[in-house]
Amino acid sequence: MATKLQITNPRRILLVGAPDSDQLVFLKTLTGTLPPLTAAGASHTLPINTAYYDVTVPIWIDELPPALADTDDWARGYLAPEAKDVLKALGGFVVTFRRPQDEAGLEAIKKRLAALQRVVGACGYAWDGVCLAVAMPQSLRPVLERSADEWEDLCRGCGFEYVDYEFRGRNEYGEPAGMERVREALEANDWGGDDDYDDAASFGSFEDGEGVDPLKMVGDEMEREMFGLHSAIFPDEDGEGEGEEEEEDEELQVEKLEAMMMRMAALKDMGEEISKEERRKIAAKAIADVMKSA
Repeated sequence: MATKLQITNPRRILLVGAPDSDQLVFLKTLTGTLPPLTAAGASHTLPINTAYYDVTVPIWIDELPPALADTDDWARGYLAPEAKDVLKALGGFVVTFRRPQDEAGLEAIKKRLAALQRVVGACGYAWDGVCLAVAMPQSLRPVLERSADEWEDLCRGCGFEYVDYEFRGRNEYGEPAGMERVREALEANDWGGDDDYDDAASFGSFEDGEGVDPLKMVGDEMEREMFGLHSAIFPDEDGEGEGEEEEEDEELQVEKLEAMMMRMAALKDMGEEISKEERRKIAAKAIADVMKSA
């Protein structure tokens, strides 16, 4: 059996929410324990052990300001130049909110999600972390009624996946939901920090030779992988009818091909907009992703 990857310098989770959003309730359910400090400025950890890797992910806990008018100032703190290293260290955002009682409460949630969307955007073109918006139960009545589809659309519009904390089991499509979905999303995320991709020995050094464009190297590698996927999907024109399992496998191959095409387009669009150092890091990570998907 292959040795599991031990991620020693993981990216972080930023857990945010208004003071009444039950952050600590969510955190206790997720990790089984509570942080030693009060919520604002506290930190915690989440051990993740899968068949492929082991990691203990640090969780930074921050409170959104109680006054909605101060939300933009809070976001500007993360957008400031001195916060660059903080954003660079993040691999995931989780925001908790209580279900609103009225339209004003709903508008407050929208405004806070929009502020978080700006912070996520400041992580850069190549950022590929996880963003979850977790709806916590409302103990007061009445509660503003909104369907799951409406919540999903609202959160998706700000770049977040909607999760219903109270949901148990699986949804109508047989997919994990509620806290089970939170754990699944966090386990599927890439927590490797820069140090995990700085060892470029397996792929050769991007520093070698003048005029070597690391993103072009990634593009070439992806094109070779895409050719292989295309051949697997369309082996010939005279093939016999496929069975159900083969059709399902073909759908997976098509999804991989489409995802890789989108990744290539994004890399090409970056062009000279980012520094050489950043291009080198993006290239190392992209090649690692290609190798994992092969």
